[in-house]
Amino acid sequence: MTEANPSGFSPVKDPGRQTFIGARLERLPVGRWHHKLALVVGLGVFYELFEVFMGGVLAAVLTPIWGLSTVEKSVLIGSVFLGMFVGTNVLGRLGDRYGRRRMFFVNLGIYLAFTILAAFSPNVWILAACRFLAGTGAGAEAALIDAYISEFVPKWVRGRYVSLTLVFGMLAYPLVALLGAPLARTTFLWDGWRWLLLAGGSGVLLILWMRRRLPESPRWLVSQGRYEEAEQVLSGIENEIARNEKVELPAYESIPDAPGRRDTVSLKTLWEPAHRIRVFVISALCVFGTLGYYGFSSLAPIILLSKGFDIVQSLTFTAVIGIGYPLGALASFLLSDRAERKHLLVYSGIIQAALGLVFGFVTQSWAILAVGFVLTLFANLFFALAHIYQAEVFPTSIRTTAIGFGYGLGRLAAAILPFVGLAILDAFGAVGLLSGSALMFTLCVIVVGLLGPRTTGKTLEEAA
Repeated sequence: MTEANPSGFSPVKDPGRQTFIGARLERLPVGRWHHKLALVVGLGVFYELFEVFMGGVLAAVLTPIWGLSTVEKSVLIGSVFLGMFVGTNVLGRLGDRYGRRRMFFVNLGIYLAFTILAAFSPNVWILAACRFLAGTGAGAEAALIDAYISEFVPKWVRGRYVSLTLVFGMLAYPLVALLGAPLARTTFLWDGWRWLLLAGGSGVLLILWMRRRLPESPRWLVSQGRYEEAEQVLSGIENEIARNEKVELPAYESIPDAPGRRDTVSLKTLWEPAHRIRVFVISALCVFGTLGYYGFSSLAPIILLSKGFDIVQSLTFTAVIGIGYPLGALASFLLSDRAERKHLLVYSGIIQAALGLVFGFVTQSWAILAVGFVLTLFANLFFALAHIYQAEVFPTSIRTTAIGFGYGLGRLAAAILPFVGLAILDAFGAVGLLSGSALMFTLCVIVVGLLGPRTTGKTLEEAA
């Protein structure tokens, strides 16, 4: 075996090209190349979640400054979710048509432009419009990341590596709250919340530069009939891994499947008999899971204000509670490849529903911090598992379209959530709001538990 061709095979000639390429990716040793991929992609998750979590902080900070009404707070929080709904269903589909790599740059470029513009907003309506447009890029980015990472890593560590990207991403939650507390009081040059928005966009330039060498997904290239390009990209990856790890890559046997062809995709494709049950399961996971999850996370600062804490206390408590977010993703990193992911989703959903109810009742500071911390840990174990799971159950040719469809429905539900959630909070308090979240998680785990397929330990081709 020479360094020029560490795979030991000539370019793909057999009809089972998808299986052939998948098998070559599956047998690659995990090391430096995969770690770097997870880091570069995971930093994009950070900024998508930074935008999501910033909604509740902005609403809490700007209410006394601009005298926001309940409707205006709802618009401010919901605008980014509505943008994500549009982004995942418009830009998300383009990831299956024009490629994963190209859309990474388009998505982050849109997010960068409108997040910076948002910092100059003169009123809540301009701010909400900018957050809506930034959300289109952030939402499409999130759907694409799950598909992209899953298409590169072997089946025995797939859950671990999707979780690893979310460990980076979940650091956004405590950071937004930590920055929000001092910035709520600063007036250096201009209002502090504007600096928070600039912080959200500034690091994107670095990510765009770091992503300039990301490879296109060989699995996607094959699904489009671009076999020579898939061979070139995969050979380059094999060369780099063999060189970095100083190993001879193992051989394998490929099992031919259907003749190679370019797959086409449309929303109608999702409802073909082979896919419709899985589309329903992922849609339920995204809608009910999102309502339950963001019923707490995006409204946490406002929930704490309703319990009688001031803005600085609320954001400080939110930051401490938020430490559970990256730790929950870390728990998924440790558990997701050791047990069936479907079952882990069900168990973590039940636990966070129960903890949410408890959080609604507690009023003492120590209890709020303790229950909130454990709640966020299990919430983000669930969140990470959902990201892994939704990327596994569809064929490569429709993966980002299908993820985007379910993810978009979830973000549409999240856009409506502030209007309903804040009204419930005003009428029934934290207990009423978090009871609704518990109901959403219950519906979610029933659907996933009864209808969801098993995926742990399977290649993407087997799971789909």
